[in-house]
This record gives sequence, structure tokens and C-alpha cells, in this order.
Amino acid sequence: MLQQKSSYKSLFEELASHRGYTPRKKNRGDENCKNVSHILTGKGKEGKPIKVKVDLKKIKNKKQDQNWLWIEFKNASGRSGWIHGDAHFVVFERKEDFIFVNRKELLSWIGSSNKIRYDLPFVTLAKKAKYRIYKRAGEKDEITQIKVDDIKDLKSFQIWKKPDGKST
Repeated sequence: MLQQKSSYKSLFEELASHRGYTPRKKNRGDENCKNVSHILTGKGKEGKPIKVKVDLKKIKNKKQDQNWLWIEFKNASGRSGWIHGDAHFVVFERKEDFIFVNRKELLSWIGSSNKIRYDLPFVTLAKKAKYRIYKRAGEKDEITQIKVDDIKDLKSFQIWKKPDGKST
């Protein structure tokens, strides 16, 4: 039974368990796990166990528009952002659900969609980051926002609904 009040991580783990996965948080000893928060173990073809690396993204501002997702190309240190990490799937928390998408498929879509305007100057306000590269003052990160509707047709796109009243 799902708990009444849960952190986003424990709620995600409970939902994964109910879907037949054995979730665990990444350990320090796990190899090739840059930008991976969880590993889900499940059954693949012919019943063989498979491990799926997941990068779980917490909703940072519950007031923000739930139809837009943040994508990180470079982190605050200027190194490769999570879109270039080792996760198989990126999972975005929203108020009512979690959105799953294959990281490589998302990266491919970003490169081929021609929606993100690399040709325009960086923006310095988060509210102007929709399809534009946003840089925070004093940081080296490069991030943008994409609309959820634009990636709904990706083959890997899934939504895991949170139980009624179980927002974090």
C-alpha cells in the first residue's frame, strides 16, 4: 500500500515496485552511473533480469507550469549536463505524475527537432528559457525548457500516475 506522505524518491520507488521492478538508489560502487539516481531491476525478454538506469528529476517549483520540462546541457560547473549522462531513462516528477523518457531518444529529438534556438543569444531570465539556452548569472550551466506535448510521441514516453492525493 502506498504511503500517505512520501518524498518524491520513496513515492517513485513504491510506484516502481508496484509495476514489478525492484528499485534501489545508486551506490558509490556502481560503474557507469554518471547522472543516475536509481537502478530498476526487472524482467526482460525470456525472463532474464535487466537493469535500467534512471535519473529522477524532482519538481523544483510546484508553481511552475507542469507542461514544461527543464533540460540540462551543461551543469553549474560547466561540465556535461545530465542529458549527456549514463541513465537509460530520465524521469521528471510533476504534481500528479512522473514522466519517463529514454535519455538517448530525448537527446536525439532535441538535436533533430530544430525547436531549441542555439543560434540566438543566451537568455538570463528563467521565464524566457522556453526553447532558448538559459544561463544563470555567475554559473556555467546551460539549460532550456521544452514542452511536454512535443515529446509525447517519442516511442519511450510513459506517464506513471501518482495515486490520488499523493503529490509530494
